[in-house]
Amino acid sequence: MNNLNLLTIIAEEALAATIEKEIAAMGARGYTSSTVSGKGPHGVRDNQWEGENIKIETIVSAESCTKILAHLQQKYFDRYAMIAFHHPVTVVRTSHFL
Repeated sequence: MNNLNLLTIIAEEALAATIEKEIAAMGARGYTSSTVSGKGPHGVRDNQWEGENIKIETIVSAESCTKILAHLQQKYFDRYAMIAFHHPVTVVRTSHFL
């Protein structure tokens, strides 16, 4: 078993495909995406024309996690409704993630 990071990104649905490609290029071997809803500093998205929010989760090494978070902060945080966070996880099947 190895300790890795579960990285969670919540962003505008329109960014999903781009972010998924970018995180793969920075070390994510896979990810899970789902449509989510909620309320935050930007309010509630209750207009279907605005699109939905997407949650992208991936398990990555600490190095990849740091790299991805720095990229997201530089490219997206100032212009889009997005949050990202991580926490350590212990996984049994490390061959899926390393």
